[in-house]
Amino acid sequence: MKKTLLLLFLITFSFILSQTTKRVFFIGNSYTYVNDLPNLIQSIAASNGDVLEHHSHTPGGSTLQDHSGNPDVISTINQGNWDYVVLQEQSQLPSFPDSQVQNQVYPYALQLSNLIKTSNPCGNVIFYMTWGRKNGDASNCPGLPAVCTYQGMDTQIYNRYMEMATTNEGIVSPVGKVWRTIREQNPAIELYDQDESHPSYIGSMAAAYTFYTILFKKDPTQIPFNGNLSPAQAQLIKDIVKTEVYNQPAQWFVTNNDVHSKFTYQITGAGTVQLTNTTQNAAAYLWDFGDGTTSTLENPSHTYPTGGTYTVKLTTAACGATTTKTKLVVVSTLNTTEAAIQNPVQIYPNPAQHLITITSKERIEVLSLTDASGRFFHYHLNKTDTGYILPLQHLNSGVYFLQYKAGEKEFTKKIIKK
Repeated sequence: MKKTLLLLFLITFSFILSQTTKRVFFIGNSYTYVNDLPNLIQSIAASNGDVLEHHSHTPGGSTLQDHSGNPDVISTINQGNWDYVVLQEQSQLPSFPDSQVQNQVYPYALQLSNLIKTSNPCGNVIFYMTWGRKNGDASNCPGLPAVCTYQGMDTQIYNRYMEMATTNEGIVSPVGKVWRTIREQNPAIELYDQDESHPSYIGSMAAAYTFYTILFKKDPTQIPFNGNLSPAQAQLIKDIVKTEVYNQPAQWFVTNNDVHSKFTYQITGAGTVQLTNTTQNAAAYLWDFGDGTTSTLENPSHTYPTGGTYTVKLTTAACGATTTKTKLVVVSTLNTTEAAIQNPVQIYPNPAQHLITITSKERIEVLSLTDASGRFFHYHLNKTDTGYILPLQHLNSGVYFLQYKAGEKEFTKKIIKK
């Protein structure tokens, strides 16, 4: 009897040790509400020995702008102790023209992200990447050709969510990417409800497997829970989620952004960088400047001997864990005034992972895109209201050189593809 009780205790204790609990606040609309996505994720977690504690605010049609001014949302964020807060924009807005997204989406993503990180120093933001409508956005197609097809609308949504995550140093739950792969590889699977916009049950299950993988960082093919799906359907989706999400954490900013260590930097002079720790409640700091030197100061200033691209790392002890944040810092031996006079074009972000924005008061003409060995690469410029967007998804990580003409002058800009 004693041996039986001891064995039962050891099994229970082992289960508790392996169990992971996450507290998540879902902020969105009907794409989260339909089929009760948070509860589906909770069921998946429970089947795999994990716990999801969640709260939701998901009124139909709500935008991030609506949420940013909602007292209940703000109060719930300010309660703190959330491991993650999920932000989901209204389904069509991210596919609209750049000027509209700049005014109606990005500012509120930033406002909510800042509030979340201030109130939850050990938490992070997840951007819920949604999908294009089954046959495009017919209601907006006449004035917006980019959304007339599923592929066009979905690409716009993809790029805008990646931009929000990049700008706010958040994480992406790439449900839209998983849906696209399912559509391409298994077109017979119906991901949409009858309105060709909202998710069907299987569409919500694909979203739930994606979220579980991002939240708990576990292999989705090992999840026992299939819900109402057939074993074959469930396995097919789990396999795709493993390929697109679990095997590519860096692609969705999990590797570098799902850490407690955080910092910003500013170029203050020729070759000089001011580094500012923004990690909350950190007990120790270790900076690696990428040139063989280090510092244990909280906010060091560092001067590099030569211009170039340096990998800067900040390691801190905070929130019960030691984590490292990495950023590529490009420094120049030219001072800020000289650089501005020589080159009137703004290219950002740089380094970049998915796309760069090019703006200038003068007419821009891109001449070539090459790598360090001089090989030429295909490029496609997307015109925006303020300039151009140059997608980088087709390029491998590395250094590239963008040759372009602004007015009558030619320039070459080094681009870092992360």
